[in-house]
Amino acid sequence: MTFTEVQRVQRYQDRLSRAIAARDRQSLHRAKQQVLAAAYAPRRRAVSPALRQALRQLSWHMAALLLTRDRSR
Repeated sequence: MTFTEVQRVQRYQDRLSRAIAARDRQSLHRAKQQVLAAAYAPRRRAVSPALRQALRQLSWHMAALLLTRDRSR
């Protein structure tokens, strides 16, 4: 992967981490959708196979990211 592609994957991972840290369900959902859209975009976009694979791996890892419901509300 190129350095630019590595940075792109890192930005997606940072968005997911920030949403988890902030306990923001909407941000987490948006970040997950962005990763999925990038990972499974049509092949006509200029995405290298290595970047596509890294994004798909990230999408599998993020599938387990869930925020628990706040029972105090």
